[in-house]
Amino acid sequence: MSSIEGQAHNVDEDEMDIKMETDKFGKTIKYMMFRGRHHIPAFVPSILEQIENVSMRPDDIYLCAFPRTGTHWVFEMGNMLLGGKAETIQQFKGKLQLELVDDERLSKLPSPRLVNTHFRLSDAPLAMKEKKCKVIYNLRDPRDVAVSLYHAYIDLKVSECECSFEGFWYLFLEGKVEVDGLFHHWLDAEEFLKKNPDIPVYLNIYEETLKNPLVAVQSLSDFLGLPRNDELCQAIADKCHISHMRKDKDKYSFQVHGENVLYRKGIVGDWKNYFTDQMLDDYYQVYEEKMAGSRFYNLYGRNA
Repeated sequence: MSSIEGQAHNVDEDEMDIKMETDKFGKTIKYMMFRGRHHIPAFVPSILEQIENVSMRPDDIYLCAFPRTGTHWVFEMGNMLLGGKAETIQQFKGKLQLELVDDERLSKLPSPRLVNTHFRLSDAPLAMKEKKCKVIYNLRDPRDVAVSLYHAYIDLKVSECECSFEGFWYLFLEGKVEVDGLFHHWLDAEEFLKKNPDIPVYLNIYEETLKNPLVAVQSLSDFLGLPRNDELCQAIADKCHISHMRKDKDKYSFQVHGENVLYRKGIVGDWKNYFTDQMLDDYYQVYEEKMAGSRFYNLYGRNA
């Protein structure tokens, strides 16, 4: 049984457009399709339908990220900065996630709100663009994202994933994963940024944040337009370490059979424990095909 903050989380699959994807070994994983894209079957379609018309405020922060790129981490850091305290945020991130909460409930939350989503940036509420809300966008090594996403699908149960990691990896490369894949998500964001140069955007690079969390928190504080308080930034960097978040956020998390399944390792390079040489070569080939010419290309290419 799944639960959020101790309350059962059940979604009626009869309302969903369910699709089973089969990997190259004949193993399956279940998705719900929404407007032609893959999603974990854990959302209410009517809530997804209303995302583009969600009301936004000028002081809202819009956190947009492909799953498993550090969304929970940045949500926690950002909210601590906005609150001016290095104290655990006593609510589940999903309470401000557009896929899980409707506009009526969002409207009752106090400002400033750190609204988050795994939808593509071009699918943001129309009001976000109109009011030029500040945007945080996450980036992380696609190989580590794939490993973390695979374990999320396994642990969350609802996708009924039978795949080995190798089988899942090739579905990942084909875009048969959340919101039709990380590469499309990044390229969509790049196009959005070109078309909306007047919207302020902060790129949070997972590996850099992990390498120097204090600098990352300081940079995020500056982006949010907050008075610089280096002592507070250090305290937040420490408080948001994965070892603390795994414990502190336990009762404010998504749980399966009483176990918090969203805070895993929080490290760089775990993919090396999963990849064969062939899988790595195939990654570089697809990455080159998809990302050549992108502003993000040099981050995770063969020579990175």
